[in-house]
Amino acid sequence: MRLAYIVGAYPRASETFIAREIAGLRARGHALDIYSLFAPAEGPAEGVVYGWPNAAARLLRKVTGAGALARRWRKALGDYDAVVAHFGSLPSTVALEAVGDRPLVLSLHARDLYVEAERLEEKIARAAVVVTCTAANAAFLRAAYPAQAAKMRLVYHGLPRAWLDAPVPDRRRAPGDPLRLVAVGRVVAKKGYGVLIDACARLQQAGVPCHLRLVGDGPLREALREHAGQAGVGDRVEFVGWAAEGAVRAAYAWADVCCCPSIITADGDRDGLPNVLVEAMATGLPAVGSAISGIPEAIDDGVTGCLVPPGDAPALADALARLTDPAVRAPLGAAAAARVRDRFDGERWLDVLEGLLAEEAKREGPVG
Repeated sequence: MRLAYIVGAYPRASETFIAREIAGLRARGHALDIYSLFAPAEGPAEGVVYGWPNAAARLLRKVTGAGALARRWRKALGDYDAVVAHFGSLPSTVALEAVGDRPLVLSLHARDLYVEAERLEEKIARAAVVVTCTAANAAFLRAAYPAQAAKMRLVYHGLPRAWLDAPVPDRRRAPGDPLRLVAVGRVVAKKGYGVLIDACARLQQAGVPCHLRLVGDGPLREALREHAGQAGVGDRVEFVGWAAEGAVRAAYAWADVCCCPSIITADGDRDGLPNVLVEAMATGLPAVGSAISGIPEAIDDGVTGCLVPPGDAPALADALARLTDPAVRAPLGAAAAARVRDRFDGERWLDVLEGLLAEEAKREGPVG
């Protein structure tokens, strides 16, 4: 197949799932071109078509709107078997106006679905198929758009075999070692890191030593650093910043527990199923996370980890305190790795996506 992918900014450190999807399809012999609305902060990548690649172009966009870019891309998109638009926000708005009579596959995730969605009813009606990365999202979409429910498909992002087949790290600890906690992701409100810092403070007050390593960056980093200091755990919370895949793996290997304390913010923003949670579990880490969105699709309470109410620092601290015992962590971690191999095999989910794309690519004439 010859495929076009329309995305927001490519490549982006927080969207490895898109890069893995693209790499997986290319490895299977499909020709795939990337159309990115914006260039990432690091600068343009070779081989990517950018719509607004610099500050001047972004300024022009405010004058001409998305329609001008859609018209510019429309002729090129006519040469593809199918067009995949990631996100229910601006990328799929451009795709909607640029796709012509090509099959449109709409891929929806989290913030783009619950906060930033644009013309979603129109997009879903036009799309040949709508894929989303959690069963919770799929249920929401089927309930919200019952006339289009047959189009909704669950396609987990999954992990590559290199993650699933890697040996589990040796996490033997000396008696009295602090509980090592890791959280990975953008430092934004929906991640609930403030709640996690409060839980660490409660552990310290209870005489339970811990060390939290936060891998990632974002607008709340300095505010959270200040919050940790005020909570009395400034020396127990380490802000690592963005890290390459090897360093992220090392952080998982260092840790005893993966923390995913996500919340639903006032504007409705939330996680779907964080890919980093699945990565961590694949390495044999038990996980503690909030019982919202797709997180319970990975964390089975008492089996692969612990689920707690979102925003509840006392409950989070209690769950973490239970995991100070290596004899408790070990079976949860083993079950976590088994859950990922069983449910989140990236090759299996790529089979599903490839099949959906092939089915739509065979259609002739307008679809939707």
